[in-house]
Amino acid sequence: MAIEVWTTHSLDKVFPDSEKPTRAATSIALKVGRNETEDAQVVLRIPKGVEVAAASFSFSDLVGTAGKIAKKHLSGWWEWYVYVLNNPPENRDPSSYLRKAPAFFPDAFLEQKEIAIRDEWTQPLWVSVSVPKDTPAGEYEGALTIDLVTKSGEAHRFEVPLTVEVWPFTLPDKFHLHHTEWFEAEVLADYYHLGTWSERHWEWIEKVAADMARHKQDMILTPFADLVKVTRLGSGRLRFDFSKLDRWAKTFKKAGVDWIEGGHVARRAGGWESDIVWARFPVYKADGRRIDTSREKLSDAEFEPYVEHLLKAVHAHLKEQGWGKRFAQHIADEPVPENEESWRRCAGKVKSWLPGVPIIDAVMSPGLAGIVDWRVPQIQHTGPDSPRDPKEELWSYVCLSPQGQYPNRFLDYPSIRNRIIFWLSWSLGLKGFLHWGYSYWIRWTGVPVEVPVSPWVDATGASIYCADRTPLPAGDPHIVYPGKESICSSLRWEVIRKGMEDFEYLYLLERAASEAKKDDRAATAARRLLKRIRAEIAPDPLGHTRDDARLLSAREEAGKLLAVLARDD
Repeated sequence: MAIEVWTTHSLDKVFPDSEKPTRAATSIALKVGRNETEDAQVVLRIPKGVEVAAASFSFSDLVGTAGKIAKKHLSGWWEWYVYVLNNPPENRDPSSYLRKAPAFFPDAFLEQKEIAIRDEWTQPLWVSVSVPKDTPAGEYEGALTIDLVTKSGEAHRFEVPLTVEVWPFTLPDKFHLHHTEWFEAEVLADYYHLGTWSERHWEWIEKVAADMARHKQDMILTPFADLVKVTRLGSGRLRFDFSKLDRWAKTFKKAGVDWIEGGHVARRAGGWESDIVWARFPVYKADGRRIDTSREKLSDAEFEPYVEHLLKAVHAHLKEQGWGKRFAQHIADEPVPENEESWRRCAGKVKSWLPGVPIIDAVMSPGLAGIVDWRVPQIQHTGPDSPRDPKEELWSYVCLSPQGQYPNRFLDYPSIRNRIIFWLSWSLGLKGFLHWGYSYWIRWTGVPVEVPVSPWVDATGASIYCADRTPLPAGDPHIVYPGKESICSSLRWEVIRKGMEDFEYLYLLERAASEAKKDDRAATAARRLLKRIRAEIAPDPLGHTRDDARLLSAREEAGKLLAVLARDD
């Protein structure tokens, strides 16, 4: 039996035992705007008895009548299968996940450009084409070449034709949907055994910033307590060292992540329903010794002035640096009715200290109107009939919930349930998307022993060890993987980036249609498409389409209409 090669779209999830479909495509044909990236997959099926010692790939330039897209703008990554022990614990309907766990699921992108492939194995290769802003519209042609050398020394070469149609419109550098994935620098330092805030640590933080910007993230969770050194001088005066904060902000802003998302200044005093209290942070004496600021030593009322002065000083400094208008502040994560009043007290104080700065939080409680400015409920609470306050911006978030048939980014879910989040964001008029897990490559709460954690082989932060309790759904704690020299992407992370680009398509198309004449044929078709998307493709978090072809067809239709209504050449 011969080695088989075929191609498929970016929403398809290929498994180790996947076989070549009867009418499988054998070439890649993409349609894309300028300043956009479009994706596909090439799949190899290695037969029994054949083992590949080295599999590599290369691209040609893509050449058109008006110029070329240089091969440096084409990228490929071999996909790695991550072993999933459990499907999400609250899922009972088998149609809510792709396969019953335990099983391998495709997700991580390998850093290695040359890999070995075992026999009786299906190996996907992710392919991306990024179109520069100055690319002339038109058709471009080239090829992807895959070279295989078996363990017995046989050489195989496969050429996959690659065509790209570049539409005559350009996506903006800054998108119209906020996007944040929470990142903790200490986790990065711990995983790579780096000195916290050492030069090597900062080099890795720069890689994180570049990766976030490439995936259209515009906000970075910024822990002022870790980045600003507070020193108490005589007469109770405080001195603030902003050097780390400045380097942090400049690093992310240089990459394109230019909103400061102030880290949480309060937390629960104990259990889930306990009061919200100020989170303690280090304060030092002038001689460098650390002051005891624990709750046992200082009451909340006694510690509150430290919080006030820190936030006021940070705000003043950000304004001096020209960063004050792109700053939002968290209070405490996920307040519930039982601690709503204590959250409100803390938030009221912060609001008075930071005039004009929006208050943002993941909010479980339906209350808190008038205090929270950017409300971030879980996505199942954002439907068209959900109550809204016109004074608030409404976002959405997902985490270990919701499960079942709702959208989420779990590793064992179909990709469309990840990408549809951003269609829903447009359809429901949401202003941003938040997730807690960019790179939490750490041991999860409940695992009783300190053990090294590798997301390459366990995508739950080792919580499978306590699977009889509350294991994390696979992929919840991270969307990227730790490479030796780089932050490694994932199929889910690229789908999120694509979803952000989809949102921008719909946003720009709606704006272009509203600005066109009422009898303009393209504008009429655009309004008809957008109405259909709201009614049939992304009407609400539970009723969205599960049909890959339908979603991709609507995206292509939107691109064709943008090529008429938003043409910019």
